[in-house]
Amino acid sequence: MEKLPVELAHAYHLLNPGGVVLVSVSDGQRDNLFPVAWNMPLCDDPPVACVLSSRDHFSWPLLERSGELGLNVPDASILDAVYGCGKTSGAEVADKFARFGLHREAAAQIRAPLVAEAVASLECRVERIVDVEGCGLVIARVVAARAASRHFRDGGWTFDAGLSLLHNLSSNRFCVSDRVLEARRP
Repeated sequence: MEKLPVELAHAYHLLNPGGVVLVSVSDGQRDNLFPVAWNMPLCDDPPVACVLSSRDHFSWPLLERSGELGLNVPDASILDAVYGCGKTSGAEVADKFARFGLHREAAAQIRAPLVAEAVASLECRVERIVDVEGCGLVIARVVAARAASRHFRDGGWTFDAGLSLLHNLSSNRFCVSDRVLEARRP
């Protein structure tokens, strides 16, 4: 297989496509949404996740003040809303939920609303923020989680009901995961 050099500015695209989450934040007076492809689980017991976000985002002060965030897992049915939330600043749009046709869902353990259209949501409390080149690596404990029963059963995603999870390639380019492959045992 021939491989060509990749400019270092694009090297991170080789590690994508990462699953996209819509992060929801609120300081009790204002809430906002923004998509993040740089997210991952860090630990399963206790459950800890992290996201990387620019400190320049409108949502950053809301996240810092509240110390909480929702990680909402979108599917392809809300692709345009996910992209729109990323291309529109909360400084310019007072209500991204309304602007992009999304609905608020009350969380059980945090103040930030969750995205009703998401196929799963994780409620998180910030444990630590690590500075990474002007961005904040937010390390957060998952305090509650829920998922659509038709797409998540027996502790894992199922794709028999038409689930297509979103993965960002760059800018407005996405791909989906929509099936399970099983490797042969050695």
